[in-house]
Amino acid sequence: MIDKPGIYDMTLTEYIADPCPEPSLSASVAHTLITESPIHAFVQHPRLNKGLIETGSSKMDIGTIVHGIVLEGDESRLVVVEADDWRTKVAKETRDAARLAGLVPVLAGDMGMIREIAGAALSAIAHSELAEAFTPTAGKAEQTLIWQEGEIWLRSRPDWLTNDHRLIIDLKTTAGSAEPSAWLRTMLGCGNDLQAVLGLRGIKKLDPSSRCQFVFWVVEQNPPYASSFVGLSPQFLEMAEHKLERALRLWSDCTLTNCWSGYPSQVCWMEPPAWEWTREQEKGLS
Repeated sequence: MIDKPGIYDMTLTEYIADPCPEPSLSASVAHTLITESPIHAFVQHPRLNKGLIETGSSKMDIGTIVHGIVLEGDESRLVVVEADDWRTKVAKETRDAARLAGLVPVLAGDMGMIREIAGAALSAIAHSELAEAFTPTAGKAEQTLIWQEGEIWLRSRPDWLTNDHRLIIDLKTTAGSAEPSAWLRTMLGCGNDLQAVLGLRGIKKLDPSSRCQFVFWVVEQNPPYASSFVGLSPQFLEMAEHKLERALRLWSDCTLTNCWSGYPSQVCWMEPPAWEWTREQEKGLS
């Protein structure tokens, strides 16, 4: 248990389990609070929902593996399964046992593709304006930020933080397009804007003199495994800060009262989206 604000080294399993004195707020839980409901956030939180069962998809596993190879040069968490797919009993049992042990199962046939993704990603950043920041002497991967605001504990885990605390790089793999405008919908749908402002907020609390920036490094999981580098404008960050403040207020109310509400009980009368209404009118006139 960690009871002092700071920047810590810990495993991903320890971070996910939440090492703070009280259940803490992370970006993913904050996103769930404001896009779904408090009870959904309660169920998602490992310290509140003791029966939480972690599940994962193959696409998520690929992202996790690429993270390990690209950011840390580490394949120690991998369990390579010699099978063509996950349909056999032995493959399923090996996969499930690996996940229970906090490891990442991967089909042997996928490793070539994963190494291609990692290689393309490393080549992309080496030829980018972030190249100098992404070296072993310039920064460090997977550090955990823990701090307190009032009675609320918060945590964030930047993928890469430079030693001077001027830059956070967050690696995202995507099954879709990494083109910035196309990736925008994915970013908002996953709450990555909250992740950015939470990380920046943590650095500011722990190192008040820093002037940190946050850049997403987006890598495609399909050929040609292209990368893009995406930063958020001041206006975008301001909007994300508003979202985070809403989440903090909700979190404070729920933890204080131990009341975790669901969706509103009133009937929601829906209006048709403008695009659907326009499309229907056009069909009627054709």
